[in-house]
Parts: sequence; structure tokens; C-alpha cells
Amino acid sequence: MAKKKKNKSEQSEEPVSLSPITEAKYEAGAALRKDVPRSAHAEWTAPADRPDPVTILEAQAAQRVPDLVPIRYGRMLVTPGTFYRGGAGIMAWDLAHTPTTNMRVQCCGDAHLLNFGTYAAPDRSLVFDLNDFDETLPASFEWDLKRLVASITIAARDNGLKATEARNAAQATAARYQARMGELAELPFLQVWYERTDMSNILTAVGESGDADAAKRIGKIAAKAETKTNLGALTRFATKTKDGFKIMPDPPVIVPIPLGMVKELEKLVDTAYGDYLDTMEPDRRIVISRYRRADFARKVVGVGSVGTQAFMMLLMGDSDQDPLFLQFKEAQQSVLAPYAGKSDYKQEGERVVRGQRIMQAASDPFLGWATGTGAAKKHYYMRQLRDMKGSVDVEKMDAVRLARYGALCGGVLAHAHARSGDAAMIAGYLGSGAIFAESLAAFGDAYADQNERDFEALKAAAKSGRVEVNSGV
Repeated sequence: MAKKKKNKSEQSEEPVSLSPITEAKYEAGAALRKDVPRSAHAEWTAPADRPDPVTILEAQAAQRVPDLVPIRYGRMLVTPGTFYRGGAGIMAWDLAHTPTTNMRVQCCGDAHLLNFGTYAAPDRSLVFDLNDFDETLPASFEWDLKRLVASITIAARDNGLKATEARNAAQATAARYQARMGELAELPFLQVWYERTDMSNILTAVGESGDADAAKRIGKIAAKAETKTNLGALTRFATKTKDGFKIMPDPPVIVPIPLGMVKELEKLVDTAYGDYLDTMEPDRRIVISRYRRADFARKVVGVGSVGTQAFMMLLMGDSDQDPLFLQFKEAQQSVLAPYAGKSDYKQEGERVVRGQRIMQAASDPFLGWATGTGAAKKHYYMRQLRDMKGSVDVEKMDAVRLARYGALCGGVLAHAHARSGDAAMIAGYLGSGAIFAESLAAFGDAYADQNERDFEALKAAAKSGRVEVNSGV
């Protein structure tokens, strides 16, 4: 960011040597500190009217497949960290009751640290970016950042790190977001739009740092991701029969369609698949048209998404070496919608796809959306099931590695926000001092405490029989 004059005042940092338009935006952002001081973001105290967290989860469960809801609770009750992954709806209410700048960007809505990872860009390069957009919606930028920072603090606690180490990792995450937004504010917007985080660049940077062990681990992550192709998925998920390739059952995670529901779901798939093709650009439609549908099955995914309808679909080309797996996933209203406003898109699958394309530097070329059949007419989006997707093992991170990973995610989140928001105005608000990052780290600490209380509330609900839990999957 351009150099700034500093004194002790909250409104003291003034940009110099910026273009007149960028300077005006920077000053407009800095002026917002009068209404929402950066130090105010440290605050979290549960309001007296805060909803019962279990009630929020039960309301979500009412809209989901009943026999999958106990699996969701089981996955959430492993650690406070897994609870947090499923608690985006709980935190959405909380974020709406924190000091908010209302500088809107396309938000992820669930930007915790495990929703970042590697995948293949259309040019087949490995990139690192956000990779989950079920809750995406325009909202204030700090809501995403607070969810990310709190997830870093929670991960640090789950890993048994010291309180000071957790605070340092959280602060590093927010500080990198702040610095990266400042860098992006000075770039031509077209350059901001084209920039992306390639895994090759991460490997080079880590190698130059002299951390041979980290470089080796990142190299393994990239190498493993490169094996997660459609052909690799065919070996893992399907078997060849006299009728062609069929998806192998792995109940309750992968379940064949029951005979009594085959016709109903085939109709749904036929209709939705046609809708999906209509949302594709002509060049993508040509690719998909080369494949025929071979099989589909229900597949349980993630933690927060468990209970929504999700299917995996196997398509085959002209040879046994040419499979294509698609994920067919229900899209419900974003958890941010009651607080940030409804989506511009009436079709929730379209909301997810449009938001993903806005935020990601490179997106799956086979993204699309569809509407189901029957009275409910559920909304869905479709994407590749496996396309060199990879993630880090956060559970094994020490304090230094967690701080580095948090900083990587913080920088990537800043870029995702700068693609739709006003980077100069946000950078003007954030400034270059430590106030904002320290405040976010304090929030992360306070919210991790809240998350632990909510985790205990769900445990108590399970113990009393209020909610049914399946902890085996």
C-alpha cells in the first residue's frame, strides 16, 4: 500500500501518492472508522435475545433428509472445530449482531479454514482458493473474515496450542488480509481480476524460505491432488458390471437409489440434467454431450451440508478410460439471507454458481444449476465431483504452520473480496497499523469461547435425547 502518515489517532492514517480516485476511496474508507472503529471488531458478547443454537440446527434439520440428520449431528460432535464447520447458520445471526461496516462484497458465507484448498483450473494448473460456496451472498466483508479468523483460533485450540499461539495465528490471518487488500487497492482492476494463487508459486515461495520440511509436505499435497482425477475416481467409486460401470455402495455415505424410488429419482435427474445443460455455455455443452449417463447414487458430503440432497453421477465417454463424475447438490437459502438480504437470484443453485464464479480466480468449467421435480421443486447446482481437489491436514499443524496457513487463507480471501468489492475503500478502512488485526484476533478468542459453549449445548441435547446422533460415519 502507499506510505501513510501516522499518529495515535484512530483516524490518523492518510494515504499519499495515490491516484486522485483511489485516494478519495481510501479516505472514504478511513472516514468509516468514525462510525465503526476498527477496535470495535474485537467485541463479542452474546446478546440476551440470542437464539438457542440447537434450535437453529433443528430448524435447518426440518428442511433436510431425515435419516441423514443424525449423521450431521454425529460429525459436528467430534470436536469444537467440527461443530463450528456445521454452525454457519448459528454464526450468521451472531455476525449480524456485531459492529458492521456494510462495505459489501460477494461473501463466501462460510469461510472457515477448511473451505480453502487446491483444485484444477481449466488450464489444468493447480490453484489454491476458496472451494465451498453453498452460503455465498453479498454481505459486509468482515463477516467472512471473522469466520475465518475464529476458525483459526478454534483449530489452534483443537490442536492443543497455547493461547498466545492461537492469538498469533489469528492475528497473522487478519494481518495478511489487511496487507493483501492494500496491495490489491493499488493495482489496475483488470490485473486484480486475472491474479490467482498457483500452487507452483506457493511451492517456490516456501522453498525459497528455506523450510525444506514445509516444501516437502506441500509437494506431497500437490502430488496427491493431481491423482484425484475422474479416472482415479472411477477406480475408487465404481465397478464394471455386465451392464457397464456402476457406483459401488458404501452405506450410509454412498447409497444406491432404492428400487421403489428409482422411477421418481430418474425423472428428477432427467429433468434436472436437462436444466443443467441449458445453463452451460455452448462450448461446455459440447463437452458434456460427448458423455452418456451411466449411474447415480446418493452421497453424503461435508459437515454443514449433511442432510441436504446430494447425488454423485457417473458419465462415461466412448471408452473405459473416459469417465466424468458430477456432483448434484441441493442448494438452500444462504444462512446470510435473513441478515444481508435475499439473493438477486430466485434459483438458489444459480446463486451458488454465480457467487462461486465471482469469488474464485478460476472455476470449474462444468458448473451449472437445475430445478427438481415434484411439489417442492428443490434447487440444485452441479459441479465436478473430483478434479484434483486437495486440502491440508490442519490437525497436524503446529503454531508456526497454522499461522502461515492462516496468512495464506487471509490473502486469498482478500483477493476473492477484491474481485467484487472496492479494494481501495476497504484498504482505507483497514489502514496499515496493527489495530484491526489485533481486534480480529481478540474476536476470534471470544468467539471460540462461544463456539465451545454451543458445542456443549449440542452435546447436552444429544445426551438428553433431544437430537438423535449417528457418530459412526
